[in-house]
Amino acid sequence: MLIIVLKRSRKKRKAFLKLDGLNAFVALDTRSRTLVAVKNGSPLVAGMGKNENFVASDAAGIVDYTRDILFLEDYDLLSIEGDKITLYDVRSGKEKRLKHQKVDWQIEPESLGKFKHFLMKEVYEQPRVIRRIAHESGYEVVHLANLIKKSFGTYLVGCGTASYACLAGTYLFSEISKRHLNFVIGSEFNYLEDFITPRSLVIGVSQSGETADIIESLTKAKKKGAQLSCLVNVIGSTLYRLVDFKVLIGAGQERAVISTKAFIGQISLLLFTSYALANRLAEGRRVLQKTARAMETILSKDSQSHIRVLARKLWRHDHIYIIGRGISYSAALEGALKIKEASYIHAEGFAAGELKHGVIALVEKGTPCIVIAPPDKTLGAVLAAAMEVKARGGLIIGLSDKNNEIFDHFVKVPEAGLGSLMLNVAVLQTLSYYLTLDRKHDPDKPRNLAKSVTVK
Repeated sequence: MLIIVLKRSRKKRKAFLKLDGLNAFVALDTRSRTLVAVKNGSPLVAGMGKNENFVASDAAGIVDYTRDILFLEDYDLLSIEGDKITLYDVRSGKEKRLKHQKVDWQIEPESLGKFKHFLMKEVYEQPRVIRRIAHESGYEVVHLANLIKKSFGTYLVGCGTASYACLAGTYLFSEISKRHLNFVIGSEFNYLEDFITPRSLVIGVSQSGETADIIESLTKAKKKGAQLSCLVNVIGSTLYRLVDFKVLIGAGQERAVISTKAFIGQISLLLFTSYALANRLAEGRRVLQKTARAMETILSKDSQSHIRVLARKLWRHDHIYIIGRGISYSAALEGALKIKEASYIHAEGFAAGELKHGVIALVEKGTPCIVIAPPDKTLGAVLAAAMEVKARGGLIIGLSDKNNEIFDHFVKVPEAGLGSLMLNVAVLQTLSYYLTLDRKHDPDKPRNLAKSVTVK
């Protein structure tokens, strides 16, 4: 297949167009010393340096060598021969004008500092991420709020961890700004796209900006005339370039495969935008600042020691269930995902009110059930669900601001209003980390997973 790309004849060039699916190829002809790169769907960038050129899947891999970056679009074919760089449209064979960008990203050094793994280092960076958004993202969230206000139907689209941020967003906008936003999982968007119109606003939420299902979803929405926006962590990514208005998460590079601080950044931006839409921006900023302070309490030595002890009691279990109501349901889903990704323990998050609709059949004597119980309107109902689990022999671990006689184990989570969602997730992030250590796995490199899901 790579030889097909290198051949100059029109017949051979067209053979590339017969390939199905997302792909990116880089090939070197050693005789002519020509490097060729071509893409359709998968990310690919080129860097132009002094007497040297680079090709990579991500700009972060080459910005240490050059800041002149060319982001290849679909069906771009790049030829590098010595110092000569030529760009073609692989479909027509016609030459295209090179449009490189000078990027000024600050790449953080790969130092672990006092931490043993990047996963925990990035969890501890979360208060800083929240504060940065509170102090620096006011303009972006006000602009995004205005787009939502003018739209006739707003849709949040995300995959994996980002999908749970989108789900949380529907609760935040409902409670704070009294606005209904739709949530669609990226891989399911194809089956629901008929509702998109030119008056729609579609917001893609992604850490990498290269998730295949998100790119495909927003590309289809764009063809229907919808306005596009995104919350994304990577400048210059495919999603960043695709949309009309982009909001940078600004969490810094995540080196652990499992996403933590980008999720917290996504929630912070959605919360802040909700307050902006309600014309209560200053209040939203105060909530974020309070959340950042409270998260530092959770990450304190005393709190982490308590969570560490809890992990030692749970790591031998094969199943862990997490329940929450309201916005805490999204925290339950995200927390369960962290435990599954890192420790390989089967964990499931459930809406607490759904327990009696079949889920409670899974509870046996000693089955761990983590109960997210913030001091909000869901408290009474979620404690009642916990009682049902306890009555069937379940082991109840409570995450709340106050202990309760229902809890067999208790983790104190400070009250921070709607920011409590992020605090409960932080507890579950660190619990998953300690479970992973006890089970002798690498928290930074879980099996079968990649940082960016760039294939379907």
